[in-house]
Amino acid sequence: MNSIRLIAWREYKQYVFSRGFLLFLIMFPLGMVLIGGAMGLLERSKPTRHFVVYDETGLYTDDIDREIARRHLRSSINVWDMYLSVNADPAALEAGSIPAPFSAPDLTDRRVAAFEEAGGFDAAAAAAAPFLKPGAAAFVRPKLLFRRIELPAEAVAATSLASAEEALRPYLLEQRLAPISEGDAARLFAAVLIPKTFGADEDAAPAQYWSRNLTDQALEAIVTSALNSALQRQAIIDFGLPREALDEVAAIDAPVSAFRPDRARSKAELGLKDRIETALPAVLTYMLLVIIFGVGNLLLTNTIEERSNKIVEILLSSVTANQLMMGKLIGIAAVGMTMPTIFLVGGLAMAMATGGDANVMGMAVETLFSTNLLLIYLFYFLCAYLIFSMIFLAIGAVSNSLQDAQSYMGPVMLLVFAPLPFMIMVFQNPNGLVATILTWIPIYTPYAVMMRAAADPPMWEILGATALMLAFTLFLMRIMGRIFRQAILQASPPKIREVWKLARKEKA
Repeated sequence: MNSIRLIAWREYKQYVFSRGFLLFLIMFPLGMVLIGGAMGLLERSKPTRHFVVYDETGLYTDDIDREIARRHLRSSINVWDMYLSVNADPAALEAGSIPAPFSAPDLTDRRVAAFEEAGGFDAAAAAAAPFLKPGAAAFVRPKLLFRRIELPAEAVAATSLASAEEALRPYLLEQRLAPISEGDAARLFAAVLIPKTFGADEDAAPAQYWSRNLTDQALEAIVTSALNSALQRQAIIDFGLPREALDEVAAIDAPVSAFRPDRARSKAELGLKDRIETALPAVLTYMLLVIIFGVGNLLLTNTIEERSNKIVEILLSSVTANQLMMGKLIGIAAVGMTMPTIFLVGGLAMAMATGGDANVMGMAVETLFSTNLLLIYLFYFLCAYLIFSMIFLAIGAVSNSLQDAQSYMGPVMLLVFAPLPFMIMVFQNPNGLVATILTWIPIYTPYAVMMRAAADPPMWEILGATALMLAFTLFLMRIMGRIFRQAILQASPPKIREVWKLARKEKA
């Protein structure tokens, strides 16, 4: 037992105390912060995109302007809500101290209208000021992403849609800059051309959206929504209703609450914490897959390196092949658990520092510790680790180099990642046919059960599949252990057809 412990400690410290691992632990959270900061910087540094509208009807330009302003206000309120979640006192948010509509759980059209009527962001900042954390930065409203500018002189002088198109083409191709104001010009991002016969009739001519940028369809969606609303508003008028009726109808938001039937009525309504609890198994499943693949590769490369450098012969002069194998398994398993443990502790510290329940991180950590998800994760991590680590160990034992291992690694990688395309189906329908099939395949049982953990799958199914997985794990450890013990000291790696013979031999 002491020999196994020493080998496990050797394997563990060889990786955990290496400069590469320590650098990873430093760079990973730093990288996440930098990526988040870079994304925020890129979002703030997005250029305002200018566009023009050539409207032969003279009816729809204002509708497009209103839609852009409405969407900008809505997105700004969403940013304001995120600002409060970070900078406001969690107790004040929970108690509802910041008055509505400046603080509310939902972002509806009615709230957007009420927010503007209540004084906008100046009034919101004044209402929230007494409840902000000390040193909180001032709120900065996002800038307008799309701005309509006046038509160039050539387009103003156009007498038809075709001539307007020709006049605007050099600006759309960036051969010319579109004038914004006196002495100021900018690139033209898009042009909207609305013909005289545009309307809701089946034979009406369509509006035209011109742009070289085919990837950013946000402005096209805004224009389409504005024109749809305008045509719907005209239909309302034709039905004899006032023009404002469509706005009143559009502002209606159906109040819908989600409930769970397996809870008492007073606790059945779902909140953010319940949504996190539902999504957390999927996050843990992909983390499990990444860690298993990572530590499996560590075992493979380490075993090949020791075999090719004859280090394994020195080790086996002091310990048995079984002790060496068990020490490697325990040491690398500890490496695999070190990374999520450090991140979990970091997340717990971050949650405590930022207010616990009042943020997503705090709710995720509380969910992890208040449910059985962590225990399920640890158990199935161990099972999945034993299954795949024994495969990687056996491959390392029959290979003198990574090139030798490639002939085995292809099928293994296919085996490891085969369930990935189906995981979204398991997540969406955790008690469906695909989920059941994957649950009963022993090598995929850990992933399927983890993904289904929050959906209360049939207990008999989970227990039966887990028993089958454990039996398969013991069988695999026996077979792969034989291969490892008998191939680890062979001077030349056995051929593929000889591997099965090694697996059938109890002793070398």
